[in-house]
Amino acid sequence: MDEIDLRRAGLDFRVGEDLYGVSVTQLTERLEILAAETIRVNRAIAQKNTELTTAETFFRKS
Repeated sequence: MDEIDLRRAGLDFRVGEDLYGVSVTQLTERLEILAAETIRVNRAIAQKNTELTTAETFFRKS
């Protein structure tokens, strides 16, 4: 699932909404979407940490 698919899928539901009328199939799809989003966010965190470490190293040398 790419980033565009995640954006579209995210429009179909909201975190924290009532799940009473949601089918098992829909719940499974939500879990897949949320798992893909978790991976995407973790990658962004790793990238930002790398950038921060690089910047800190650069400015310590000055």
